[in-house]
Parts: sequence; C-alpha cells; structure tokens
Amino acid sequence: MDDLLTSLLRVWIAIAAFAGLLGLINFVQVFTGRQLVRPSASRRSELEIRQQSAAAALAMLGVFLVSLRMFWGLLFMLTGYGALLIVRKRTARR
Repeated sequence: MDDLLTSLLRVWIAIAAFAGLLGLINFVQVFTGRQLVRPSASRRSELEIRQQSAAAALAMLGVFLVSLRMFWGLLFMLTGYGALLIVRKRTARR
C-alpha cells in the first residue's frame, strides 16, 4: 500500500513540475512578446502572444497548485482558461 501511495505522490509531483515549467515558459513570453517554441505557420502579433501567454500562465499556475493538493488553485485554473477563451475569441474576429 505504501508503494502505491509513493508512486501516486511521484506522479502528482511530476504533473506539478510539468505545469510549473509550462507556466514559466508562458510567463517569459508575456515579458518578451515572442514565442519560445514557435510553429512555422504562426503569425500572431506581439500583443496576441502576450495576452494568450498571460492567460495560459495563470491557468498553469492553477494546475500547479491543484496538483500539489491546494484545491483553491481551481480559481486560478478556471480564471486563466476563461481568459484564454475570451482572448482567442477576440483574436478570431480580427
């Protein structure tokens, strides 16, 4: 039983680390206005990259907190996801 709990704890820590890394990448993109990993077909403006990265960073912060069993991180996750939907909808209209 202890081995199972240890394995599950390792999985949750790995999820938290991955979410933290993605959030950090998005946080850097907010300040630079450039994509660190850029698809060749991407033609987003600097403002669009900053807006979408800020929303994604907030969502990843929420995932990080939830994976560390801080369930109030759901507020960050849902707020960031909602902001990302709004920003992308606004971008699609242009």
